[in-house]
Amino acid sequence: MYFVKNALKSISRSKGRNVLIGIIILVIAASSCVALSIRNSANEIVNNQRESFEITATLGVDRNALRNDLQSSGGTDIRTLMDSIPALTVDQLKNFANSQYVKSLTYSMNTSMNSSTITAVSNTPANTNSSTSANDNSKNAGNRAPNGDFGGQAQGDFRVVGYSSTSAMTNFIDGTNKITSGTMFSDSDTANDCVITDELAKANNLTVGSKITLTNPQDSTQAYDFTVVGIYTDTSTGDGSQMNLFSNSANQIITDFSAVNAVVTASNANSNTALTSQINSSFHLKNADNLDAFKSELTAKGLNKYYTVSSNIDSFNTSVAPLSNLSHFATIFLILVLVIGSIVLFVLNMINIRERKYEIGVLRAIGMKKGKVVFQFITELFIVTFLAIGIGSGIGAAASVPTANYMLQNEIGSIQSQQSQVQQNFGRQGGGQMGQRGGMGGFFGGRQNVSYINQINAVIDVKVLAEIAGIGILLVVISSGMSMIFISRYEPLKILSSRA
Repeated sequence: MYFVKNALKSISRSKGRNVLIGIIILVIAASSCVALSIRNSANEIVNNQRESFEITATLGVDRNALRNDLQSSGGTDIRTLMDSIPALTVDQLKNFANSQYVKSLTYSMNTSMNSSTITAVSNTPANTNSSTSANDNSKNAGNRAPNGDFGGQAQGDFRVVGYSSTSAMTNFIDGTNKITSGTMFSDSDTANDCVITDELAKANNLTVGSKITLTNPQDSTQAYDFTVVGIYTDTSTGDGSQMNLFSNSANQIITDFSAVNAVVTASNANSNTALTSQINSSFHLKNADNLDAFKSELTAKGLNKYYTVSSNIDSFNTSVAPLSNLSHFATIFLILVLVIGSIVLFVLNMINIRERKYEIGVLRAIGMKKGKVVFQFITELFIVTFLAIGIGSGIGAAASVPTANYMLQNEIGSIQSQQSQVQQNFGRQGGGQMGQRGGMGGFFGGRQNVSYINQINAVIDVKVLAEIAGIGILLVVISSGMSMIFISRYEPLKILSSRA
């Protein structure tokens, strides 16, 4: 208590000097509080997003490998080389998915068919060479079979897509497609149930419960009846993008994988009437860190060298890039504040001790040891420091959230501006965001919008308070070391005699 009482008296006697030190420490505390809360909150959000983000891997033809072999083979043409690549089967995909790195596997099969009971929507191109379903975004655009472009065979007016489960219907999950009438068929549905677009339903006066007959374009006698159990709207068709132009989404019929597989298998009985089909798949990984190991495992399991593994990890990295940049900036700002603040405190503490040489001489002359004199100065600095830190933390707590969100919005705006400028450099509209390109969507120039995290709750929690307290202790320790160095240089008799 003796040191505390003397410290309080000393602080009250030298109000101006201690107020100045307190202001410096308050600024350091407030700035550090804002920087730490932003950094910790940003890192926490990134880590949470990494744990919850669905990392998917897809298989597609490696065009670079094809191009290199085409150049080295001389006379081989691209069609011959493409035909030599074995198409992936469902059994192979299930074998690949039997891995410690894979959480689940989703897949779909699409083919082209005609109908004897309904007509295609005329304002949407019916015959296209797209190998990507409208319900398959870039995450699901994989496993392009060598004959996935439908060769030179006759194509049907309708694209029929069969999914392994509802979890494979990514556009229904993200809200791009929505059921407006009826319901989606269940995963255990074995009947030929299907859902169609509202455009196709309107054009043919179809309702829930209507029957439609699909036929093989190569042989109209191969006919299959389907029941409409749901009608959905495709919200992606209104943006006029190239992807929608080629997707033939209005004339798309969605059903279960087993139904499409049965139709394709039956058509294969005669090579002249065989339907050309394509399988798209997605491997849902347990962790983003498993991607490289999964690629190595696929190679070990015999994945053909012309197939390559791609993932949506770039999409994740792009979505959290503003937060990562914000965390990096906050760390640099924190270091600068501490370095500059420590230098200023060093100078003030040095001046403080030099001004109080006579007081030090008196205390030493009456028998107070150097350690106790130093402890007296430490007590004063401790009181001033933690009083200023308490006030600074309150100011930082109030300023951290608006400051963090303002900086985050500026960071997002800067990234979007750069992306827009790149788009304009290519002569495209500059308003969109560039996303990850993949599959045929990337080939035709489609873009996937990136959903940025645009809000951060930079609150002052126990961790931040502990770090602020640590900073305060660090400042006190630094100042204490300097005090001991200066005080040890002063001999009491010399100080008193010089003052006399």
